[in-house]
Amino acid sequence: MQHRLRLRPRATIVSSTLVVAGAIGLAALTAAPAQAAPTATTATIDAPTTATVGTAFDVDLTIPATTDVYAYEITLDADADSVAYVDDSVTGPDGGFDSVERDGDALTVVHTRLGTSPALSGDLAASIGLTPTAAGSVDLAVTSITLVGSDGTSTTLTDPASTTISIAAAATPTPTPTPTATPTPGATATADPGAGAGDPDPTATAGPSDPSDPTSGATAVAAAGGDRPTGGELAWTGADVAPWIAASLALLAAGGTLITLRARRARRERTGAAE
Repeated sequence: MQHRLRLRPRATIVSSTLVVAGAIGLAALTAAPAQAAPTATTATIDAPTTATVGTAFDVDLTIPATTDVYAYEITLDADADSVAYVDDSVTGPDGGFDSVERDGDALTVVHTRLGTSPALSGDLAASIGLTPTAAGSVDLAVTSITLVGSDGTSTTLTDPASTTISIAAAATPTPTPTPTATPTPGATATADPGAGAGDPDPTATAGPSDPSDPTSGATAVAAAGGDRPTGGELAWTGADVAPWIAASLALLAAGGTLITLRARRARRERTGAAE
């Protein structure tokens, strides 16, 4: 007795194939480990131990031994009254976008990868510039670091690093004295204030003269109605006194003669009376 083969409908075969494929895929997904969050354990901060007001310096931040970091956020605490952020000074890993926001004493450094850039692993380095604005001791502290993975998971580090900077006041420049011009001895022309405009009558003031010159320092005085004396002669008024002197001598002589004659006459009269 012959048995006929029973044919299964085509729809049943397709359905069974899909079920098997789905089961295999589910098993593969279940067996794969879940994606881990970014890893990091510490961070370092590098800055000069001393600085001067007005002179900018760099602060370097490093996060060593990371894995699967697609973005990070670093919070740096710095006294806003002592240091100021230098605009556009932030740097970070290549292939990403960096920015800095300030809120009081907190400076937040943000780095995110571009859409086509892969996640980062290894040592991550960032840097910003600060300018001291006041003398004193300033503490720089990295208070928080948040790492974000490519799948959105995150890892946070708290109080990972700090340092202290001693800031000195800027040196005061020493003023340079301005040289003073030394006057040169010589003749100085003094304008006559009584002269009219356009007709100056300067009086020359002579410079130092030779002390061996006998006429040095002599002043010529004009004589009214007479000739001017030459240098070295005494000043005179210009009046002619010779006639007056001669007349005075004549009067004195006449007076003396008259007195002598009267004395002789009186002597003779006394002598005649006695005889």
